[in-house]
Amino acid sequence: MKAIQERCFSCGGRFRQTDGPTHAYMSSTPGCWATYGDLLAREYSDHDLFQRVHRLTVDSYALQHPGDPSDARARRSVWVHYLALTLKLRDHCSDEEILARMRILVRRQFPVIPARPKSFDVTHADVMAPDPAAHAKAVRTWAVCSLSAWDCLADGAEGIQTGRILT
Repeated sequence: MKAIQERCFSCGGRFRQTDGPTHAYMSSTPGCWATYGDLLAREYSDHDLFQRVHRLTVDSYALQHPGDPSDARARRSVWVHYLALTLKLRDHCSDEEILARMRILVRRQFPVIPARPKSFDVTHADVMAPDPAAHAKAVRTWAVCSLSAWDCLADGAEGIQTGRILT
């Protein structure tokens, strides 16, 4: 018998319908959150895979599950993970450099998030579907989709990085 699936109200992906926990401030269905855990387990079980794509995985999930915009943790999450993906995909920074910048950024207050994307063309449901050998390429596609969907943050992100926008 095939499991009943439901659409995550945040990312739009289809996941098994289940009861269970979700993240404290990143909004999702329990099935979506559980599948993200499965995705992380896949990466943690393969050192090479973890090294190549884990930064992209974490940032992509966070951007597709922004949470309540009135929650400062949720706002910070969107801005910091957007900046991390920008640094990785557009500026080609190392994970170590990104982590160093994130440590500074998380101490700041962030402006209100503009309207969130209505949907995402690629979600982690798509990453879990391919053969594990295709995982890295699927994560990169997901990351590009996540970053592009939030292009409305580009000007604000530049200001945050240069110190022009502090709140």
